[in-house]
Amino acid sequence: MACPEPSRGAVRGVHASLLYLALSIAATWPLARGLARDVAWDLGDSILNIWILAWDVEQIRGLLTGDVARLWSFFDAPIFHPAPLALAYSEHLVPQALQVLPVVLLTDNPILGYNLLFLSTFVLSGLGMYLLVRELTGNAPAGLVAGLLFAFAPYRLAQSSHVQVLSSQWMPFVFYGLARYFRSAGPDGRLRVAPLAGAAVALVAQGLSSGYYLLYFTPFAVAFGLWEIGQHRLWRNRRVWTTLAVAGLLATVVVVPFLLPYAALRTQGLGARSRAEVSRFSADVYSYATAFPEQRIWGSVLQAMPKPEGELFPGLVPVFLALIGIVGGSASVVVALSAERTRRVGPRWFVWLLGAAAAGHAVAAVLTAFLRRISVDFGLFVLRISDVDRLLARAAILLGLLLLLSPGARARVAAFMRERGYFVVALVAAAWLSLGPSPQSLGRPLEITALYNPLLEYIPGYDGLRVPARLAMIVAFMIAVLAGYGAASLARTRIGGRALIAFGALFLLEATHVPFVVNGMTPLRDHRTPEARLYRPARAPAVYRAMARESSDAIVVELPLGQPDYDLRAMYYSTVHGRPLVNGYSGVFPPRYGRLQIALADISRRPDVSLDALRSSGATHVILHEAAYLGREGPAIASVLRGAGATELFRDGSDVLLRLPQ
Repeated sequence: MACPEPSRGAVRGVHASLLYLALSIAATWPLARGLARDVAWDLGDSILNIWILAWDVEQIRGLLTGDVARLWSFFDAPIFHPAPLALAYSEHLVPQALQVLPVVLLTDNPILGYNLLFLSTFVLSGLGMYLLVRELTGNAPAGLVAGLLFAFAPYRLAQSSHVQVLSSQWMPFVFYGLARYFRSAGPDGRLRVAPLAGAAVALVAQGLSSGYYLLYFTPFAVAFGLWEIGQHRLWRNRRVWTTLAVAGLLATVVVVPFLLPYAALRTQGLGARSRAEVSRFSADVYSYATAFPEQRIWGSVLQAMPKPEGELFPGLVPVFLALIGIVGGSASVVVALSAERTRRVGPRWFVWLLGAAAAGHAVAAVLTAFLRRISVDFGLFVLRISDVDRLLARAAILLGLLLLLSPGARARVAAFMRERGYFVVALVAAAWLSLGPSPQSLGRPLEITALYNPLLEYIPGYDGLRVPARLAMIVAFMIAVLAGYGAASLARTRIGGRALIAFGALFLLEATHVPFVVNGMTPLRDHRTPEARLYRPARAPAVYRAMARESSDAIVVELPLGQPDYDLRAMYYSTVHGRPLVNGYSGVFPPRYGRLQIALADISRRPDVSLDALRSSGATHVILHEAAYLGREGPAIASVLRGAGATELFRDGSDVLLRLPQ
């Protein structure tokens, strides 16, 4: 029996995946040369995520072997002892752990698993966007370009240490599934359920990959589904609504159990962010004109408003192609106005005047957002503009009058909105929301409605997100789709193919940084900087293997405590000995941890306070890294501990394992 040949679309999808894989390896070189030993970007938050993945894999391993109790203790990760639900202090990364599960189980190397996961976010982002834009435009080259723009969006380079932010690859698959679903009507008029099921699975994977995307992206996905219902006039189709309701219910059933530990932390007073903190990590208007310093072309040029999480410049090529996509789709509106004859509702010149006035107010609103205030001296009077809301309201009113008076423009606008209007509206909404609860321009208040405030005040969970600027990934998503429309327009020209290749090459040049950073470290001031290297568990420092031989009910504290570089390594290497750890590092810290850090900051000079803190921590063993301290402080701390009755069990150079007196 002959095997069926793969469809042309499937073959093209494989070719696109291979292209994105090759580009991912090239753009992150030399990471591929040391996949099993080097860590992508830096040894900061990357280590936190490696530890989370290792913990998840171990819990899933237990579940697969029949240890059902792991299900109830899944979030009780052994850091910040004795704090419960410590995994919920950060992202749980369960979908990512399922991706790397076979690799880590076979190799016992979470570093390799993490690096493969890191690379996969680029490949899958590109593939998903390729499929989506190919579906929307019917143009495969345009899909390739759009996939390139999303996979290597400059914002991703700035977030290279946050794999949860990089894990935005399921966004285009959600939209692709929805688009396929609403375009799948057969001869009987029924829509195929398979694409919707794929969209629901992708939405669950996206929401569980990052709490930010669960709350930020889901509304855009729902809005896209409603948009599609409107475009296909399915408002009264009960079967569609029933199918969507079932898909939404099943997705909710899967997601809710993962939210319960975070809700439990909220009852303990943990997780909520102050408005000042949220505002600090919101985008400034000028963040979109600020490039990440590592960007090859723009990094040293576009530094309009450097701030935490504020390097959001999307790149020149994506913006240019997106503008072509918008203008190309709206050109028919201008043609309609040019061809419009005088009608009973008003002369053509009046229609043109309304259009020009609406466009002028919209442009003035954008300029005011950047300049904060426009002042023009006309001699007899001075025109001052500072209220963006009023300009936008007037533009909307004038546009409404234009559509009322011009049936031709009304038809063309309706056609534009059906095809790509959603992505324009979503782009504006995402960028606006990213400004957070107190919109600013160059660090000063901006007179514009804060769209983020209702979410922050009325929807549970939003007050636990501290970085509204991460909506920039959704901005990049919408720009990539619109750029795909622009690429489709160019592809139909005589030089379209060569132009797209040139644009793709220029984009890679402006969006990537080769050689890519691996094992990045920032020198420490108060301690010796640790080695810029992380070892797989089989080659971990000997002191951790010695700790693994101690009693199973042992509890470990590592010194120094409270210094992130050392706390992160303590967490990672705890996977070797498997004992609860007093140290920890995450997005949230238990209140007692700060007090413990202060108490252990000067052990050799305040031994009584420090020893009391160690006893109250519950620790039974200490791993002391003498070489981490400056001068002779490390050996002095070891002397204090031995003087208090601690027993030295093992020494490997400057790494010492001690058992505390009971």
